Amino acid sequence: MNLDEIAKGYNKIHEEWKNLESMVRKNEFNKFISHVEKYNNVLEIGLGDGIFTQMLAERFKKVFAVDGSQITIEDVKNKLSQFKNITYIPSYIENLTLNQKVDNIVMSHLLEHLENPVLALIHLKEIMHKDTILYISVPNALSIHRQVAVKMGLLKESTDLNEIDIKLGHKRVYKPDEFKKDVLEAGLKIIEFGGSMIKPLTNKQIEESWTPEMIEGFIKLGDDYPELCGDIYVVAKLK
Repeated sequence: MNLDEIAKGYNKIHEEWKNLESMVRKNEFNKFISHVEKYNNVLEIGLGDGIFTQMLAERFKKVFAVDGSQITIEDVKNKLSQFKNITYIPSYIENLTLNQKVDNIVMSHLLEHLENPVLALIHLKEIMHKDTILYISVPNALSIHRQVAVKMGLLKESTDLNEIDIKLGHKRVYKPDEFKKDVLEAGLKIIEFGGSMIKPLTNKQIEESWTPEMIEGFIKLGDDYPELCGDIYVVAKLK
């Protein structure tokens, strides 16, 4: 399954939990932005539905928006046509070239799609300088909803790919230690590890039955129990 095929169904899948997605991505953005010192430029790799891209465009002077799917790029470009500070770059991370070093990089839910995430991160270091902030987030195999799925017999192991994972083109779901290991193997140093939200149910179940106040409460609870969150993240720099 290529990226354009995945992109065609991406928005349809995410439309089922649009409000939840927006709240979780806003929390992710705040985690990232708390480490930012320079707002001159930011590179985002993997645009998804453009929620993160818009938040970046509202805060940074220049946004380099990178995706391997031309369909995704065109979709986000149409949604964010009012922003003139975004440069769209059709490229896979492994082949990405840029004629400058960037101050900030965001990779939200990309590593789980890659055949060799360590090599991709090593390549990414070529456009980082000593103060570049790199934010990476991935789905967490130890999330409560995945552990419950194992107890219910829906998954054999919490690292198994479920139906949504397969539709989204995921190659893996990370345990926290495996996630950190890949980042460190690429020669990066981790300056923060955390989680985005305690997620006891699926996205669709939460979207259909929870109030925004409930979602916000479980997002805040994620700060206390990062290794049990639905998503986990690291903030990293060059060694």
